[in-house]
Amino acid sequence: MKVADIITVAIVSVIVVTLAVRSAAEVPVADDLLLHGALLVGYAALIRFLSRFPETGWVSLVRGAAVIGVMFTLYTTLGHVAFEAIPWTGDAALASLDRVLFLGASPVLLMAPHIGPENLEIFAFIYALFIPYLYMSIFLGLIGRPGPEREAFVTGFALLYAASFFGYLFVPARGPVVYQAADFQSALSGGFFYDLVTSSIDRMGGPHGAFPSLHVGASVFACAFDLRHNRLRGLIYLPIVLAIAVSTVALRYHYVIDLLAGLALALLAMRLGHAWTASQQAGNGSGAS
Repeated sequence: MKVADIITVAIVSVIVVTLAVRSAAEVPVADDLLLHGALLVGYAALIRFLSRFPETGWVSLVRGAAVIGVMFTLYTTLGHVAFEAIPWTGDAALASLDRVLFLGASPVLLMAPHIGPENLEIFAFIYALFIPYLYMSIFLGLIGRPGPEREAFVTGFALLYAASFFGYLFVPARGPVVYQAADFQSALSGGFFYDLVTSSIDRMGGPHGAFPSLHVGASVFACAFDLRHNRLRGLIYLPIVLAIAVSTVALRYHYVIDLLAGLALALLAMRLGHAWTASQQAGNGSGAS
């Protein structure tokens, strides 16, 4: 199996085992266990099927799309599962870490007085811009790159998302918008883009998955990958990535520690994605000789 396949099977297996243990403890997660078990079996069957064919272009594309499809599926299914399966939450610890970083002050509360109707829509638009930026980066990562670059992209993407889902599962947190709601002088209220963001999040079960921030992690990973392989495109995207990071705090969805964790995971995933891909290709080359 490719490294990305191993990572994908590993994170889904962790989720399945966790849900099985909690279900045995009579926590009502049997439906979620069945869903994620089916996802694991289906993905394993697809990888076994693809292994019958030479690693041609279409096989590589299908494999990469399958990895990303599983990760996107987990992003939606883990929204409520973590809070049902795990008997603790991480918001208090994350908020405390933020106060340590800012010498006793909460950065979200410090920023709140500066977010009004005149700039809230801008931040909401930037926050929503993450989705088309991510999809475009994935498309270019799968279609617009030579084989080794594509493999490194998919491997790093898998590692980033798997590590993030480990955080989602075992450090379930809803973010300042929920945990610190009583501390804000007023709730946010905006126009079209803010309503678009909040309605999209509500459809996925409300704010969740604060730690680490995949808004930051995924956008940094895509931008850093471009900076390595297409510097001009990466430099063009860099201001967008920085603005996305600020918007996550402005809209109260993330603690600053979430952003730092997402940044660290993105850079680590890109580095290891390239290293593991190069190592596997070298092994395959030596085996062929």
